[in-house]
Amino acid sequence: MSLVRLGQGREAEVFAWADGYVLKLFWPEFSQADAQLEAQLTQQVWLLGVPSPRVEDVLEFEGRWGLVLEWIRGVPLTDYIQSNPDRLRFAAQMLGALHRQLHSKTAGHLPSQRHYLIQRIQACRLSEAERAALLQHLERLTDGTALCHGDFHPENVLVGKEGVFVVDWPSAMRGNPLADIARTTLLILHSELPPDLPAREEILRQREVFYQTYLEDYQSFSGLNLTELQAWMPIVAAARLRENIPGEEPRLMQLIQEGLREYGALV
Repeated sequence: MSLVRLGQGREAEVFAWADGYVLKLFWPEFSQADAQLEAQLTQQVWLLGVPSPRVEDVLEFEGRWGLVLEWIRGVPLTDYIQSNPDRLRFAAQMLGALHRQLHSKTAGHLPSQRHYLIQRIQACRLSEAERAALLQHLERLTDGTALCHGDFHPENVLVGKEGVFVVDWPSAMRGNPLADIARTTLLILHSELPPDLPAREEILRQREVFYQTYLEDYQSFSGLNLTELQAWMPIVAAARLRENIPGEEPRLMQLIQEGLREYGALV
């Protein structure tokens, strides 16, 4: 059976499937349990009323596991910017408004953000003293029950005629929105952007403007505490370190060390 590929990422490829559906086909290293967990999380998010795809099925195709999802007709926010760079500020405002919408949902039944971060910190390449200091710092930060995406960035937002949607929910969790915003902060300001990312040069040139516009839109309606946001940065940087992204380690280590010194968790 020949499928038309629509795109790919670090975890999966996406193909056109039956009418109105796509197949998100994971790379061979992902198991049936991985696919089923993402299906459960994605469906729970959809049931909360979030603009996201509905799950139709979990299946095996040519030795790989995948999800059959409702086909969201749209383009990633990066493509939306690339087609007209003047849209960059408006796109950032959309990102802020959408993130705020997600955080308005209570998701007490989803996995714990705190447990996820603890597991990531315990497994990352840091000294025992650094890991202990990070975990001590995390204990002082407030937990929460808000819906958090866990990897919210422009490539996971689709813009189409029917509206704006959020995709890719394998890290959906309940927790503190500030931790989720800190993750987005890290991705927008400090991540290594793929060479083939649409609007890459425009985003690099204006990533600070894009980020500030996103944050201001979120903050203007939510009373976001920027001091508390900064307190989450060494935590999310350590969690990101666990992902082993080439080229990011020096900056992540800098954020971890600066954060621990700032908040008195590192001697």
